[in-house]
Amino acid sequence: MKKGFSLLLSIIFMVVMALIGVMIMKFSASSSKHASTSIMDIRANLALRSATEYAILALQGHDYTAGRIHEINLTYPFYRANIKFHYFLKDCNTSTDQDCSYAQTPDTNGTVLVYVTVMSKLPQFHIRKVKMTLQNP
Repeated sequence: MKKGFSLLLSIIFMVVMALIGVMIMKFSASSSKHASTSIMDIRANLALRSATEYAILALQGHDYTAGRIHEINLTYPFYRANIKFHYFLKDCNTSTDQDCSYAQTPDTNGTVLVYVTVMSKLPQFHIRKVKMTLQNP
């Protein structure tokens, strides 16, 4: 009776230890994935900020006698950035110009809505960040 009980107890002990080991491995893999996702999310935020600053610099350095900037595409090591511009102008023809709206006040004439989208190139990370900014003249 004693030998059978100790055999049963040792089998139960081995099963419990195996379950604890599997749980530890599962939590370890989960925390590793969480760390890599957090790093990629931080990089996406930095790429979003960088693309927004690049768009504002492009607006400030552009010669508007040659026309308006409509779209800019940027490539980062792990991300793609798409920047679109929407203008608020007094001389906007809304029937032919899709990227502008009529500005009713002189203060808003020349204001630009900058719409920045950053998307991950890597298929295992589905990260998409969007930022909209108003840039006054």
